[in-house]
Amino acid sequence: MNERGAGGPLGAGLSRSLGLRHVFVLSTGAMLSSGLFLLPGLAAADAGPSAVLAYALAGVVAVPAMLSVAELSTAMPRAGGAYYFLVRAYGPAVGTVSGMATWLSLVLKDAFALVGMSAYLNLVLDVPAKPLAIVLIAGFTIVNIVGTRASALVQMLLVGFVLAVMGWFLGAGLPQVGSGDGSLDTFFADGAGGLVSVIGLVFVSYGGLTKVASAAEEINDPSRNIPLGMALALLVSTALYTLGVLVAVAVVPPARLHDDLAPIYTAAEDVLPTAGAVLVAAAALAAFSSATNAGILAASRYPLAMSRDRLLGERLGRLNRFNIPAWGVVVTGAGMAAVVLALDAAAIAKVASAFVLLTLALVNSAVLVLRASGIASYAPGFTAPLFPYLQLAGIAIDLYLIVQLGPVALLLTGASVVVGVLWYVFYGRTRSMHGGAIYHVFERWGRLVDRGLDRELSGAVQSHGVRAGDEYPGLIARAAVVSIPEGTDINEAAVRASEVLSTQTEVDVATVTDRFLESGSLWIQPSEQHPTATPLAFFDTDDDYLVIVRAAGGICIPAAWGGRDEQVKALFFLAGCSAEPGRVLRLAGELAAYLHSDRAEAVAEAAFEAEVKEALLPDLSIGQYPLMPELSTSALIGRRVGALTIDAGFFLEAVSREGRVLRAEADLVLEADDQITVLGPPNSLPVLDDVVGVLAD
Repeated sequence: MNERGAGGPLGAGLSRSLGLRHVFVLSTGAMLSSGLFLLPGLAAADAGPSAVLAYALAGVVAVPAMLSVAELSTAMPRAGGAYYFLVRAYGPAVGTVSGMATWLSLVLKDAFALVGMSAYLNLVLDVPAKPLAIVLIAGFTIVNIVGTRASALVQMLLVGFVLAVMGWFLGAGLPQVGSGDGSLDTFFADGAGGLVSVIGLVFVSYGGLTKVASAAEEINDPSRNIPLGMALALLVSTALYTLGVLVAVAVVPPARLHDDLAPIYTAAEDVLPTAGAVLVAAAALAAFSSATNAGILAASRYPLAMSRDRLLGERLGRLNRFNIPAWGVVVTGAGMAAVVLALDAAAIAKVASAFVLLTLALVNSAVLVLRASGIASYAPGFTAPLFPYLQLAGIAIDLYLIVQLGPVALLLTGASVVVGVLWYVFYGRTRSMHGGAIYHVFERWGRLVDRGLDRELSGAVQSHGVRAGDEYPGLIARAAVVSIPEGTDINEAAVRASEVLSTQTEVDVATVTDRFLESGSLWIQPSEQHPTATPLAFFDTDDDYLVIVRAAGGICIPAAWGGRDEQVKALFFLAGCSAEPGRVLRLAGELAAYLHSDRAEAVAEAAFEAEVKEALLPDLSIGQYPLMPELSTSALIGRRVGALTIDAGFFLEAVSREGRVLRAEADLVLEADDQITVLGPPNSLPVLDDVVGVLAD
């Protein structure tokens, strides 16, 4: 039987340009700044040499959240990050709290980075740290308002530079562990309690872990690249943190280290030549600059997203002429300035870590809620292992560490939750129309449910992209095409499609129609420019089946069918295998990607079935050939598909027989009156008399 690789063409129009290295760079670059170049001295002051172990354990504590973020990102690859996940899991009430908490965690993390940047600039500038930090905040705010952003290439070069410099630093410093001026004696200087509190303190170092979620819809093969890239980034960052702090503790005298806001530079002066120490300072400044610039832009997206969900004022949802949420940038910059003026470096680190821990606890809980909801459209490409124990452990540890951070961090975290709840009660509750997956859990207990979430989550899956085994070209090749006259309503169109699918699924027509009506909320949303819709329904079958219903005059999709009175020119009834909801939704998303283009019109106006299918397979040609005794194709009658020697580049995809479309399985024997469907390179399909030569010689 003919074999095909990764499923043929991908959907044009999807921008999935980021690969594994980009995910690694994005995650690593978001983590390597203040946690490495500023925080080790403060951590050592609280825990002594056990600060080294605190960094390593903090990396372990981050694993449940990393896996949960990876799962959520592959289920909902949309910009918006943790806020998007949480508002879709819990609804607007918790979304308000989580949105504010996540925004504050970014504000605090960026403020902490700028404190570190000002400390390193003080190595050459005799300027007080806080005024210098305020000037830097103003500068980065202005830069972000006009829309200047580092390119992906610059980010990759930057991370490569930091890793190279730190590799040199570790190569020179690790051999001096045990012989430097520092001390590893009395490793647990403040006992287990001191170690635990410092694990919470240094957790801000891993605050960039969720950043990759905001770019999930741009990542190619997210099911593989997101979890693998995040895992590699966490592993490398944890190793770099742990070993870097080990060198600093081992070579810098404690009395000097504990008050040092540039500890890695100080250690570099002892283990590297002058040029090496200068490069360490340059790497630190570059890391601070990149993290702060990207952090302000990322933080400004949260007020924007909350405004669009009607949880904040309309002004925060506006974009300026540079397509930047200017008001969100200004509010973020003002928040950073307030933090720098009100708190010292240690307090900023503790409060920032508290908000990071709160956000990650909520992310872990979102996985629990979404899995418990039973929503068919929640179909992550990657599923976190050890569910639910890993998530429950992550939540418990995160909350415990928040308590260990002390009264100021606990008070401010609690206050933000109270403010978020009150804001939602008095402002957002009457404005936001979002529901959450938590209501689907309630439905299973006999309570409230939000039907719109299913539709939104299925739309999010459009950014997944098909996988190698999804066989999108085969689905199109096997599809039935039905043309309906002008004036046909949606119910009649559904019956026509159900009649075809009833034969394929061996389910009666009425049940098939009802199943589509029940699943109306699972439609990929139609495009305004190129209106189409993809109704989905799941059946206990071993395969997926597609019926393309064409309506050149248009069909209105009423609310009863999950629509909003859109006029569509093509309906794609997709009967999916209930055991593979993720695959079905990816196929629906791939259809939508093709159809949100001029191909929607081509589907509606095509004269022949082959033209309809070629519109959906722009990188392939499709041909259909009858097998009849009086034709040259009679040579194929009685042949087993697996015994055919098919020319390279051509694929025998489907066999139509007695009203059914069959897969061209290896053991299928071709019969008289069959019609075979062949795929091949563009403009290369043989004419009828030559097809035997392509398939059997």
